[in-house]
Amino acid sequence: MQEIATQMPGGLVTLNAKNEIVYLNPFAEELLGYTPGALLGQRMDVVLTRASRIYFQTNVYPLIALGRLANELYLTLQAQSGVRIPVLLNAIRQHEASGEAFTYLCLMPVYQRRQYEQELLASKQAAEQALLRNDELVALQQQLEQHQAEMDRQLTHLKQRNDELEQFGRIIAHDQQEPLRKINLLASVLEQETTNRWSTLGQRGLRGIVRASTHLRQLIHDLQVYFTFDPIRSVDESVDLTELMEQTVADYSSAGIRFEVGSLPTIVGNRPELLSLFGHLLDNAVKFRRTDVFSVVEISGRVVSQNRYKTTPDKYHYMDYAQIVVSDNGIGFNNQYREEIFGILKKLDPHTPGIGLGLSLAKKIVERHHGIIRAESKEGQGTTITLLLPLTT
Repeated sequence: MQEIATQMPGGLVTLNAKNEIVYLNPFAEELLGYTPGALLGQRMDVVLTRASRIYFQTNVYPLIALGRLANELYLTLQAQSGVRIPVLLNAIRQHEASGEAFTYLCLMPVYQRRQYEQELLASKQAAEQALLRNDELVALQQQLEQHQAEMDRQLTHLKQRNDELEQFGRIIAHDQQEPLRKINLLASVLEQETTNRWSTLGQRGLRGIVRASTHLRQLIHDLQVYFTFDPIRSVDESVDLTELMEQTVADYSSAGIRFEVGSLPTIVGNRPELLSLFGHLLDNAVKFRRTDVFSVVEISGRVVSQNRYKTTPDKYHYMDYAQIVVSDNGIGFNNQYREEIFGILKKLDPHTPGIGLGLSLAKKIVERHHGIIRAESKEGQGTTITLLLPLTT
């Protein structure tokens, strides 16, 4: 039997009743770094760390004293060199025929156990976190579905309200246009009557009625255009803004203004709307030019990177935009009104031509292209309008 023990690939140790070592096989001696026979007669404590020594006395020894098998207990041995050796311990106490009790220990080094335990613990924690994340995802998905249902209800309600307002606007526009048309027609007929039938004041009054009714009809028409602005858009396409701007400039060739058009980017957008946008901007520059200097309108463009999130805080997604700058040397305005000029029917000077709808429509077109429009100006020195239009929708 002892010959078999010398060949065992594990440590075998025999202790007497005093916990003194009476036998070690070669594997145990080599594991602990002692020469053969050096540990005989020594207490088991000399090869245990302090913590394992306490554990052996309080847990292992009482267990085997009761004649029970101590199975797969974890201990840390301390070799002669001071190196700590983690082992799994199986132990049992038996009484020999002589009546003397011996404790038999089987020691199996497990150098990687801590690593395995840590890996198992990490795997367990990862699984628990994954389960928690899955629960969170399920809860978020439920919240998202509720949010989508609420959004759908709100959108349905808004569509109904929008349809009602659009119908209401058309009815009001028609009901107002018809009496104004009759007033205008009647005033025109009366104005064409023999002039000696009317006093000077009466003739002036008739002309005033014609002008006022014509202006009011045009105002109603323009407001209708703004609030029912192309509800069904044509398909977006690739638009060369240089070509589009040159086409717009050609309409003002007889205005006595020099237009300097630089190279502009190509974007994906709605060609008719973009043509209307450029028309409003150039029309504004022409209407508000100075008479004491030769008017020049400069149009330039380049590609810039901008955050697509305009109002959401702490959200960033940069994308390429076409930056179009239209600058003139016209009459300009007080820069504190740079945002008000885009309001509906907003006119800084009531005596200037137009009804104040051009820049409102321009802003609407820019926003439909998910872009930005802003203005900077100085009285007597001109105005600069800057557009930011995404290259792709």
